Amino acid sequence: NMVQKMQVMNRFDQIDKFLKQTNEFKSIIQNQEPLQINTFFDLKSLIEKIRVEGTYLLEDEWFQIYTSLQTVFSVLRFFEERAEVYPTLEALFEHLPIEKNILRKIENVIDAKGKIKPNASKELQEITASISKTEQDVRKRMDSIYKQAIANNWVADGSLTIRDGRMCIPVLAENKRKLKGFVHDESATGQTVYIEPEEVFTLNNKLRDLEFDKRREIIKILIALTDELRPYSPLLLSYHGFLTKLDFVRAKAMFAIDIEAEMPGLLKEPKTKLINARHPLLLLSFAAEKKTVTPLNIHIDASTRVVLVSGPNAGGKSVCMKTVGLLQIMLQTGLLIPVDANSEVGIFENIFADIGDDQSIESDLSTYSAHLKKMRYFVEHASPKTMVLIDEFGT
Repeated sequence: NMVQKMQVMNRFDQIDKFLKQTNEFKSIIQNQEPLQINTFFDLKSLIEKIRVEGTYLLEDEWFQIYTSLQTVFSVLRFFEERAEVYPTLEALFEHLPIEKNILRKIENVIDAKGKIKPNASKELQEITASISKTEQDVRKRMDSIYKQAIANNWVADGSLTIRDGRMCIPVLAENKRKLKGFVHDESATGQTVYIEPEEVFTLNNKLRDLEFDKRREIIKILIALTDELRPYSPLLLSYHGFLTKLDFVRAKAMFAIDIEAEMPGLLKEPKTKLINARHPLLLLSFAAEKKTVTPLNIHIDASTRVVLVSGPNAGGKSVCMKTVGLLQIMLQTGLLIPVDANSEVGIFENIFADIGDDQSIESDLSTYSAHLKKMRYFVEHASPKTMVLIDEFGT
């Protein structure tokens, strides 16, 4: 899960790349560009399944690979048609080979509904034709025998029915010896027995054997297809990685739209100029209630290294501090942040915070002692590139 692997970074080039990727995908969504990446499956687990010789994928599993590859090539075509419009997204597949031969090999075997094609092999084609002919023979013979039984007044009220998976004729009990066949069931009163005619029984057995032959041939075809495409496993894993990364970027872009986020100017220095910054969680909760979040402006640089926030209780001081800290962490995780686009945000090596009433007092320390313990940690580990956020300082 790529979301679980997200972490705070302090390398300018990494952060810049992730921000630009998200910002480009945000533009794709907002411009309603025809980029579809909804249809893809977990190729990694399928590839793992066929690592061992002799294993094979089922029809629906090959169809999952096929539809995923269609998505891959559709996405690649989208970016090829818009060369250099989305450069950081294009870099995701810069060295990715395009091997459409895989699609063709699957198309030779699997149809558009994810089933084996009747002509996937000569043997399967012959078996399928035999099944079709035998089914017709069963229907014709059953209709003929049924009509004759009606003419002889052997049949009870009702039509042809299924018993134990076999087509049967409902025959009056007193006539059961007149119709050669196999009794599969009888009515609760015992007045009606359900007979499968002998001739049809033989044909149905033949049909069952043909179905077994068909299944064996399908497995043979699937094994051959798997053996043929197993060497492409590393490439399929690369396609899986590409789609996973792109889907992750899309998720970040959609989140950015939800929280009205922009890409600020990224600086290498540890300073920040937030213009109309909003707390993302407040934005989301207030949007549901149709309320507006009051934005804030914060400017921290070499000449303004300390910002003191004062005001009455419940005046938003803690929210202000949390907003600054959270947006800094979000940005250094590669997420766009809810600020004006002309904001500027630098990179900090450390972000230390002592906010709220969740101080640890497990060692019977007073609240003030807990504060002091954190202050000591901050002093010992801080550097010139450290952001420090302290709530209720000195209380």
